[in-house]
Amino acid sequence: MLRLLITLPFLAALIVFAIYNQDMVTLSVPGYSRQSSLAVLVMVVAVIFFLIGALTMWLAELRQRRRARRAEQSIRSLEGQVAELKLQLAQEVTKHHLAQQGQASSANPYAMHTIQPPSIV
Repeated sequence: MLRLLITLPFLAALIVFAIYNQDMVTLSVPGYSRQSSLAVLVMVVAVIFFLIGALTMWLAELRQRRRARRAEQSIRSLEGQVAELKLQLAQEVTKHHLAQQGQASSANPYAMHTIQPPSIV
């Protein structure tokens, strides 16, 4: 939205400038000379600088995408490590519970067994 608020007034000013400046001017650079209206010259310069700005933004975005890809890879790696640690923790907890049950059954032989009442037939 902010880009639109900046771009639209600039384009409107550029169009108004082009409408009111139809005078012919000569563009001369070493080895090249061209005569054109001022409006066309301004539009060409605007397009050139727009393309330069777009290329600059694209290059900056490439860097950001590369950083984002690295961050996503790091997140996947860390999530894998968390899953492994959770599995190890679950195994350790199971071992601990089994060890406690083993100690309880050796102290009390009836701890693991239930006594069935005789059935009446």
